[in-house]
Amino acid sequence: LGSTKETSSSNEIYLAAIEGGGTTFVVSVARVVPLHEAIVTPTAATGNNNNGILQIGPTTLQILHTTTIPSPENATSTSNNSTPDRILDETCAFLRRHLPSDNGKYSAVGIATFGPAGVNPTRTKDYGTILAGSPKREWRGVDLLTPIARACGLGDDGGGGKRVAVVGFDTDVNAPALAEFRHRRYLQEQQQQQQKRRTRQSPSPDNNNDDKPLTSLSYVTIGTGVGVGLVLNSQPIHGLLHPEGGHVAIRPLEGDAFAGYSWGAERSPYGGVGTVEGVTSSVALTERLLQMEEEEDGVGGDYAAITTTTTTDARKREVLATLPDDHPVWNHASNAIANLCVSLLLLTSCQKIVLGGGIMKRGILYDMVRRRAWTLLNGYLDSVEELSSEERLKDVIVEGSWEEVGSGLVGAFALALDAYESGNGDGEDMNGDDKEESIDVPAVQESSAKLRMEEEEEKRQQSFTSGVLAGKDCLLDVRSFPLSWDTVGHVVRSRFSKISDGSRIRS
Repeated sequence: LGSTKETSSSNEIYLAAIEGGGTTFVVSVARVVPLHEAIVTPTAATGNNNNGILQIGPTTLQILHTTTIPSPENATSTSNNSTPDRILDETCAFLRRHLPSDNGKYSAVGIATFGPAGVNPTRTKDYGTILAGSPKREWRGVDLLTPIARACGLGDDGGGGKRVAVVGFDTDVNAPALAEFRHRRYLQEQQQQQQKRRTRQSPSPDNNNDDKPLTSLSYVTIGTGVGVGLVLNSQPIHGLLHPEGGHVAIRPLEGDAFAGYSWGAERSPYGGVGTVEGVTSSVALTERLLQMEEEEDGVGGDYAAITTTTTTDARKREVLATLPDDHPVWNHASNAIANLCVSLLLLTSCQKIVLGGGIMKRGILYDMVRRRAWTLLNGYLDSVEELSSEERLKDVIVEGSWEEVGSGLVGAFALALDAYESGNGDGEDMNGDDKEESIDVPAVQESSAKLRMEEEEEKRQQSFTSGVLAGKDCLLDVRSFPLSWDTVGHVVRSRFSKISDGSRIRS
């Protein structure tokens, strides 16, 4: 739509999103579409269409400008276009070129980056930077947040720190996990409302999965590395750092003699041997392929030296796309991914595991992963309805909603939306000025209000149930519930359906 600054009115919301990879950045600018504006919305199944319209839960975005840095033609040239300085300079130039013209800044920006990264805003020393543990040496210690925030017209916090109100910063797996969670929960709510309208009665308080609110989800991306993002109890998980599930140990296939990928030798857990990333990343699969060819041809020499010079170039890893579906490397890949899925189910009990990334473009892997996961579970979780058969795993281990657009980029937009809502709810904008008292942002406001209502309802339900289970008298004041009587009745019935006979319910 051109390359000039956006002409905008003061009540419109413009968002910037950056998906930061170790070799390329994808940068995009979008506007939030108000509910009253007529526009062709995406299908529920994909969350996007071909007209630049993107749906994340109840919020519709119109994508205005997108670029990849460096561009594909420059990425394959002999010049050094992939250095951190070069990529950040071009990213900032693109963002400045498309700044909204009315106030010279974006409403919010989201940055979804490879890790490990500093995602704790209270740790100003490393917040917004790539940490020293990154296998991508040239990116270690690079500050992403400061130059990008300034290019977006958002500056810093005014005190020399980097904790900014309308910049969302997280990993390129936690961000898609958040986006997938918000989107799928919204679709679930819409389906339940439609079902209720059709039947004109309360949902049945049985153990059907459709009646269980979605509160947990894991997003796994498999590409040059393997990353895991987690949403548990409706919140992204950070803790000490952020999830690094790609480095968990797995049970290799019998007779597997692969010695691990070259990227893992220096700093990766277990030395990169027998881990998810050390087996199923594109780097590991390419090196395994080379090892297989060596063994078949009887070629001698230093294998480590061959792989180091071969697989660090993304173009060399494109050989994987030429392999047939029945090539043995896919058995090793699916086994490693299935091991990870089983670990996630056993450790987090998450309701959905979303698989994405370049390796998962090999469509046969989804069924291979489900079949192997079912074998590894060995009947242990058969009592869980959703895990009671291999067929049921199709509803648990699923494809991503935005793989065509790029889940990392959509995740960055989700971070920007969250940052906007948070930043405009604390009384100050990015530069410490008082925020505008009235901003017409119906799509974002509806999303924020819906989320607050859900959280309040969940807190009330948990408090009410836990009190009764402890043998206490509890008063449920239905006058304070923004719910229908049918919904209140459903809550009560479902919450008390498994309480012992010794408990009493008094009206």
